Amino acid sequence: MNLCSILKYTASIFHDVIKIRNMESREFLELMECMQRIFPERANSNLFLELYEIFPEGFVVALDDGKIIGFAIGILSDEGKGRILLIGVDENYRCRGIGTRLLKKLLMNLRSSGAVEIELEVRVSNKRAIEFYQKNGFIKIRRVSGFYEDGEDGYVMVKKL
Repeated sequence: MNLCSILKYTASIFHDVIKIRNMESREFLELMECMQRIFPERANSNLFLELYEIFPEGFVVALDDGKIIGFAIGILSDEGKGRILLIGVDENYRCRGIGTRLLKKLLMNLRSSGAVEIELEVRVSNKRAIEFYQKNGFIKIRRVSGFYEDGEDGYVMVKKL
């Protein structure tokens, strides 16, 4: 049994300890601090505040004892289409099913808001994320050359709801 399997088993025993819910506006700064730890290059507070004001249902957080330890952010991009922008879990909380729970809650929110298809982009080198999304029903539909700022290619992945 590998470390992730042990952590997932332990997490299943204490499943109720980590709460997954929609973010409240008063938690925005804490979300940005969490995002800064996980994705320092993506933590643009002005952009995410604007997105939150447009679609607050697209901001889901994971909390341990009231502290944000993970998040999922998505938007409605077109009629019937949603887009996942970011999913992140603090390093010390990974491999416990928190990312899956965040994703499921975000997908539920997007579906409730009218989305029938969800799209996302992921780095071709991020094998762990690709596997995570495939395990959750996403399929690769195309590769986009130079998608990321550093020139790396990205995969566009889609899931029908």
